[in-house]
Amino acid sequence: MDHSLSSDDLYRPDFPSLGLFSTWFGVVLIGLTAVLQADQANRGSTWADPLVEGVQFVLLALILASLFSLPFRAEQGVKWAALPLAINVFTLIIVQLVPFADLWETALFQMRLGHYEAVAALVESGELVPGESGLIYLEEPYRYLSTDNGRIVVQTEGDTTAIFFFNERNAPRNFSGYLYRSDNNPPQQGDFLGRWRYVDQIRPHWYFCISG
Repeated sequence: MDHSLSSDDLYRPDFPSLGLFSTWFGVVLIGLTAVLQADQANRGSTWADPLVEGVQFVLLALILASLFSLPFRAEQGVKWAALPLAINVFTLIIVQLVPFADLWETALFQMRLGHYEAVAALVESGELVPGESGLIYLEEPYRYLSTDNGRIVVQTEGDTTAIFFFNERNAPRNFSGYLYRSDNNPPQQGDFLGRWRYVDQIRPHWYFCISG
């Protein structure tokens, strides 16, 4: 029985150390980017921008190092030599193109949808009554649904009820948030004093709106 070894059996290249480091660094960077973007979407803060820029600079350095190392690892095969470069470029594409903040915002809305719908039902049933200016100050456990100190705004027209939950508010006409409309129609310019530059229906009766 022939137990002789071929040259391919004698030489099997190890996983490149630069590729291994790039893999772990990519996982950390993607996770960090997702968390920081979610934090910015949730709080509107930019404190982490220097940190994000710093780690992305390291990623660019890794891409250059992977590129320059190609000729030195070519004897191990093109696929193995190019692996670190492919990992780092793939990481760069993810952190630059994947909208982590939007994904987090969508997931957060879905998790809170039951409470949003409960408030809408309370308003439509008359258990929550707005003041003369259409304002309602939510109590616990619904207060967190509006970042404007738990304040929501209600407008009624005929049989149609519209409710706005603030996600961010910087000025009377510069704000964003979730709009509920019982008739399932999008908001019109001027509703809630809004100058709508972005309106997206995220599910029946519910819209994400930005005014500015």
